Amino acid sequence: MKKILVRVLGAIGALVLLAVVGVVVKFYVLSPKSRAAQAVTAPSTPEAIARGKYLVNNVAACIGCHSPVQEDKPGDPPVEGKIAAGRDFGDWGPEVPFRLRAPNLTPDKETGIGAMTDGEVLRAMREGIGRDGRALFPQMPYLTYAKTLNDDDALAIVAYLRTLPPIKNDPGRTEIKFPVSMFIRGVPQPLDAPPPPSPAPTEKLARGKWLLDVCSCHDCHDSVDSHMQKLPGKALAGGMKFPLANGKGVAVAPNITSDKATGIGAYSDDDLRRVFDEGKGKSGRFLYVMPWSYYGAMTKDDKEALIAALRLAAPVGNAVAPSEIK
Repeated sequence: MKKILVRVLGAIGALVLLAVVGVVVKFYVLSPKSRAAQAVTAPSTPEAIARGKYLVNNVAACIGCHSPVQEDKPGDPPVEGKIAAGRDFGDWGPEVPFRLRAPNLTPDKETGIGAMTDGEVLRAMREGIGRDGRALFPQMPYLTYAKTLNDDDALAIVAYLRTLPPIKNDPGRTEIKFPVSMFIRGVPQPLDAPPPPSPAPTEKLARGKWLLDVCSCHDCHDSVDSHMQKLPGKALAGGMKFPLANGKGVAVAPNITSDKATGIGAYSDDDLRRVFDEGKGKSGRFLYVMPWSYYGAMTKDDKEALIAALRLAAPVGNAVAPSEIK
C-alpha cells in the first residue's frame, strides 16, 4: 500500500512539476511574442502631420492618457507645458493589481520617443512591444489599434508626435503584481497584415463603429469586476470607478448602451452632442474623466457617426451609481 501511495504521490509531483515548467516556458520563454520592428519612415508632409494631429488630439485622444492632466477639472485638460510628457495614473487601491504609468511621447531622446525608430513606435502602438522587448500593459489599446489603425493612420500619428516639443520627463514604468504580470506577457501578437483603411466619413455607420473602437469607449465604459476584468455581456454598460486627484471624489463611467431605463436610450441626439461639445450629461452637470475636451473638437461628421454607432449598441440594463464629485 505504501509503495502504491509513493507512486501516486510521485506521479502527482511529476505532473505538478511538468505544469510549472509548461507555464514558465509559455510565459517566460515563448512570450511575449514579437518580431523585429519594421524598417519604415513616417512621412513629413503637412497633410500627414495634420492627419496625425487629428487622430492624436481628437480621436484616439493619446494626449489624455500620455499627459499629466488636471483631474480636478472636467474634461481632464492637460497640464500646460507637459503635453504628451507621460502620466502616472496613481494608486487605485489595494484591489487593483497594477499602477499605470503612460510613457512620454515627446521626441526627447532620454525620456521620450526621440531614441526610438519609427518602426519601434509603430510596433509599440499596434503590437504591444516596448523598445526593450517587454510586453506593454493592454490598457494601452494596442489590441484595438492592431485592428483599426492602418499603416497610413499609424505613421501619421508618428509623424505628428515627432513635431511635438521635446520634454524631459520620466513618469516611470507601469507596476504589475504577480500573477497578472505573467499573464500580460501572453497578450502581444505580431501584426500579420495591416488593418484595412479607416472608413470614410461618407460611410456613416462603418465610420461610427470604427470611432467607437479607436476612441477607446469600451476601455472606460465596459463593466468590470473588482480586478478590472471585463464582464461578459456588459459591453458599454458602465460602472468603472475613477478616483480623482486632490480628494475631489470618484467619477463613475455611465452606461452608454441604448437601454432606455439605465443607458442613453432616453437621451436625444442633442443631449449626446452636448456631452461632446460642452462636457455635460443629461442632468446638466459637468463630466469628469470623460475626455470630452478632446472629442469635442472632432469633425461634425465624426461626432454624428459616433452618435449613430452608439444608438446601435445593444441595450444592457445596468443601473450605475452616479459619480461622487465634491
